[in-house]
Amino acid sequence: QPDTLKLHDSLDQPGLPKGLIPLGLIAFTDELRPGLQETLKGFADAGIRLKVISGDNPHTVAALAKQAGFGSDLQVVSGTELATMTDAEFEQAAHEVTIFGRITPQQKERLVDALRKRGAYVAMIGDGVNDVLSLKKANLGIAMQSGSAATRGVADMVLLNDSFAALPPAFLEGQKIINGMQDILRLFLTRALYVSLLILSISVVDAGFPYVPKHVSLLTLLTVGVPTFALAAWARPGQVKGRLLRSVVHFVFPAAISIFVFALLLYLGYFIASYTATLDRTVTAAEIREFQTYSGIPYEIATVDEFRVETAGIIARTALTTFTVLAGLLLIVFVEPPHSLFVGGDVLSEDKRPTILAGLLLASFVVIVLFEPARRFFELIVLAPTDYLIIGAAVLLWAIVLRLAWKHDWFERFLGIERV
Repeated sequence: QPDTLKLHDSLDQPGLPKGLIPLGLIAFTDELRPGLQETLKGFADAGIRLKVISGDNPHTVAALAKQAGFGSDLQVVSGTELATMTDAEFEQAAHEVTIFGRITPQQKERLVDALRKRGAYVAMIGDGVNDVLSLKKANLGIAMQSGSAATRGVADMVLLNDSFAALPPAFLEGQKIINGMQDILRLFLTRALYVSLLILSISVVDAGFPYVPKHVSLLTLLTVGVPTFALAAWARPGQVKGRLLRSVVHFVFPAAISIFVFALLLYLGYFIASYTATLDRTVTAAEIREFQTYSGIPYEIATVDEFRVETAGIIARTALTTFTVLAGLLLIVFVEPPHSLFVGGDVLSEDKRPTILAGLLLASFVVIVLFEPARRFFELIVLAPTDYLIIGAAVLLWAIVLRLAWKHDWFERFLGIERV
């Protein structure tokens, strides 16, 4: 039985006995997961800010975070310090600080809530029972496969093999889907709103009907149908700016209402001018039959006044369809602005593919107008060159007004809502 040796000297300070021979060195460290740095880079590429919330000592957690590649200028705060903060200071710390240590389950939940109040979309990852409250509070709760049953039960997603590597690609794909759907919703809702307003208002003033079914088909094909397929295929990942609904509303209402106002004035102007122009001349029965054959009207035009209304209607509808097609094609450019000149409804994209597509669709519309069988199929007529100049000027003026409305938040100011 060897003699018992003290590990303290006469002054009670820790120290080793003399004559000891070191045989080895044992070090205890936390092991980082393989591929962790690549995963962190993936989060950064997706525009996702990371925060570490732990029950361990905050400085120990900070040392591990630096080792993982978080950087050297990390802000650290402990649960004790959070407990003494006011609500405003707590929210500020939740937004600015990266490392949180000695945190209670209630403080985890409060941190998630504070981040959400700041407008952040929060994904919380946890594995223990003490993470249940914060996982339920987060927008997206993520549990580890090896975690407790309670944690997996409340989570929206469970990581197989406890691997974080699947998250960055998933988030990037989600951003791509959301950004693509955002552009598609803008085009669909804008077209649906201004067409509905035009049909309702023109019916109220009894000036005919603004569209025939083939006009709507042409408008849908060129301004919504083909572009939405392309926009979905070309959608790119990137941080979603603001809330989806608020962003879509900011684009849709100014665009739809401005198109409606310009289109209504254009339609009524051409309808009244065309109807008035036929009052000063004699209309023959042969002219009526020729017009009916050309226009393909399935019913008989019995009176001269009916002829005047039908003539004014087809001219006004052609002008209206031309204007709305041109405006709809320009909206494709506004949805994905290739240049700062078109920024207003959305942030600068610099992707020129949607603009090129809009140019090709414009060329297709010109071919339809010039090729008589296609023109007749869609029940359009050839307008005078001056009419196309007038419509082009109206489109240009509309685009300027719309960009000003977006830039100065006219719609939000009118309704008294805050732009996010």
